Amino acid sequence: MDTEDFLSRVSLFSLMKREDLSRIVQRTRKHRFSPGEIIINEGERDSRLFVIIKGEVIVVKNRGERGERRLKTMGAYSYFGEMSLIDDLLRSASVIAKDETELISLDKLNLMEEIEKYPRMAVELLQVLSRRIRTVEKTMLNTLGDLLPICAACKKIKNEKGEWIMIESYISDNSEAKFSHGLCPDCAEVLYEDLVKKEKSKQSG
Repeated sequence: MDTEDFLSRVSLFSLMKREDLSRIVQRTRKHRFSPGEIIINEGERDSRLFVIIKGEVIVVKNRGERGERRLKTMGAYSYFGEMSLIDDLLRSASVIAKDETELISLDKLNLMEEIEKYPRMAVELLQVLSRRIRTVEKTMLNTLGDLLPICAACKKIKNEKGEWIMIESYISDNSEAKFSHGLCPDCAEVLYEDLVKKEKSKQSG
């Protein structure tokens, strides 16, 4: 099967005309990855869309860190990396070859132009995004639970061992969230009343 026929069987490109598929194929590159080899690194800037020809890949969040999570496995005719064509942000997860994997990549595809020609592509991407959001919601509920005992006074949370711990410790231990510390305006005014008044008088004066 040539690359054009292959892409015609991938959901994102399935409604394209032959001439448009031929044009896109000219922009593709083929890649082979060995088991355990990293295809995408979380946190890197990479504008490529990948489509799996054969083999499987694993999507991993926080690879090598305490909160490492395997999000899903993907096989032939699946694609990943499409969000970078939309938002141009850093990669949100790593993708690793599970076994001998063959892929094609598309670099800097003008997705907006293609969507104008084929609006069904937008529906496809929205469905993919919706499935991802539902997966994240399910993971958060499974991790944190839908009912957490919290102290009305000190705001500590009771964990599954019956221990009362700080809320930020509980969330850090059970999710991918990280915390930085600061002061909200209300607390700053209580704790540092004179400094806040001085700053306000500067701003008004």
